[in-house]
Amino acid sequence: MLMPSEGYEGVVKFVFENISTLAVNACPPVLVGVGIATSVETAAVLSRKAVLRPIGSRHPNPKAAELELRLEEGLNRLGIGPQGLTGNSSVMGVHIESAARHPSTIGVAVSTGCWAHRRGTLLVHADLSFENLSHTRSAL
Repeated sequence: MLMPSEGYEGVVKFVFENISTLAVNACPPVLVGVGIATSVETAAVLSRKAVLRPIGSRHPNPKAAELELRLEEGLNRLGIGPQGLTGNSSVMGVHIESAARHPSTIGVAVSTGCWAHRRGTLLVHADLSFENLSHTRSAL
């Protein structure tokens, strides 16, 4: 939880502190999800949602998309590199999800996904049968 006076500069500082100290344990390069909301609980859910967005996608809000890009560029300059052995690719992407918040609080959470991050899509029908939309050649 950040103080309101910290603003988005505080969010950036929080993300950098977390990734610079902990990302090496997450098998970099990592995918970074940032949640911003009134409570830390909501921010944590949003950060997980952000990690699940497709790599390379940008937030529909232009200001949030710019912040995603600037965070990504800055985090890559940390030089953590693949598997923490130094290099230019420390993160695969940064995604931000946010919710309406009260001006008196800034809840922030950061989640990561490792380089082997995978996502899939199932379509579940009313009768609980399903279709595997993302991996059509695999069987479940």
